[in-house]
Amino acid sequence: MPAVLTPSRPTRSAGLAGLALAAVVAAAGCGTDTPADPGASSTPASATGSSTTGTSRPTATPEESGTGSPQDGFSLDEQRSPSWPRLGPRVGTGTAVRVGRHEGYDRVVYEFTGSGEPTFQVRYVDEPVSQGSGEPIDVAGDAFLMVSSSTVEIPEESAEAPLEPGTASLEGTTVMAAPPIFGGFEGYGETVIGVRGQQRPFRVSVLTEPTRLVVDIAR
Repeated sequence: MPAVLTPSRPTRSAGLAGLALAAVVAAAGCGTDTPADPGASSTPASATGSSTTGTSRPTATPEESGTGSPQDGFSLDEQRSPSWPRLGPRVGTGTAVRVGRHEGYDRVVYEFTGSGEPTFQVRYVDEPVSQGSGEPIDVAGDAFLMVSSSTVEIPEESAEAPLEPGTASLEGTTVMAAPPIFGGFEGYGETVIGVRGQQRPFRVSVLTEPTRLVVDIAR
């Protein structure tokens, strides 16, 4: 049976090795500074984003759903941090995933509880499979962007997984599915973005305060 990509809880035993090295995978989202807006840096700080831990569906902030001027940096090629696959600073656990519309592209934002800056690898794959188990991942989409991040921590037993973006936030976008990153396996967290129609150029950036991993997908 194909494995359905849901924000499943990693086992404590599987993740302890990764935590001893440098704990957990990171992801960042949108805020008052966005790399897509004029004058913003590639790793801007200063921004606030709403957090959700499963009690309600997250909605895009004005910065994540507003209009902005597209800039360079979009490509079909794999994008990764210079230090990947080394584990980076701890980013905590995933607390939200949001999808927002911009002029010329759509934005997927992964927000984390920690303050570390994640390292990442984002690339198109023909058939998404779990890096931990090797089992196929069942996610809606015509093309698949595999998103991997470090260093994501193991959630507490009582922690609730973030919800996926609702139908309303995906309507009219290039995104068919955007499961969250919740916890990490041996320090690495992963998810798959289901892209509508075909492979589309994308770009990746990191934002801080709060820690967010941002994937922009061209329309």
